[in-house]
Amino acid sequence: MNAGLPVPQPKPLPDRLSERPQILFTDVDDTLTWQGRVPVEAMQALYNLSAGGVDVVPVTGASAGWCDCLMKTWPIRAIVGENGAFYLYRTGNGVVQRRWLKPESSIAGDRRRLCQLSTDLQARYPDIRPTQDQPFRISEMAFDVGQAATVDRQTAQEATDWLRRQGLSARLSSIHINAWVGDHSKASGALAWLGDHGLSPDDSLFIGDSPNDESMFEHFRLTVGVANIREFLPLMRHHPRYITRQQGGHGFAELAVRIADV
Repeated sequence: MNAGLPVPQPKPLPDRLSERPQILFTDVDDTLTWQGRVPVEAMQALYNLSAGGVDVVPVTGASAGWCDCLMKTWPIRAIVGENGAFYLYRTGNGVVQRRWLKPESSIAGDRRRLCQLSTDLQARYPDIRPTQDQPFRISEMAFDVGQAATVDRQTAQEATDWLRRQGLSARLSSIHINAWVGDHSKASGALAWLGDHGLSPDDSLFIGDSPNDESMFEHFRLTVGVANIREFLPLMRHHPRYITRQQGGHGFAELAVRIADV
């Protein structure tokens, strides 16, 4: 956090990027979506990028079930889910497979610990409840602070800090608190996928919207935040290089146009 210090501001997204990425990593909620939906121009941008030879790989805190749905319905090459616990990809014959990036043998024990801490958290913060898609998560717990529920930002941050003091990895996004056992992250998941496919981080660009994306902003050279990230910048140590003029999926579409123009 940057309490009491000037917050560095990302540069406005230029009208023309100096380089064209081979891989576009993107957050999903409030980066590809806006107000709970994918804007038409954002979905069209996904198809345009794919047709133009840019592979889109969402890197998200979304549940395994949601990731499976996106992998089978969106024009994306792969998806890194549950904050880097796994990625989904298609085999040569088009079948979607999962590769775990944390020890599979630990998942059952981790879930028991997470369930107990979830009960403890809800006793301390009764307004914070598990997300509606929690039954479709395999390796983490997620709590709703801005999707179906409205929890003030200070309370959400306090709850996130409490989870960290219990020894968990915990990240606050615009809609959720995600908590898991282990030191994996969105960045470690994205880097693992790149390494497995002989690709370089230098050929990648990432776009995101919240503190849950900090590891990506830290480990990737070319990064963009959609406009709604501004409210979170004082809470973050690692910021995007550029920022769009528009919010959420509208900002994603704005970036896609810049990539197409390179």
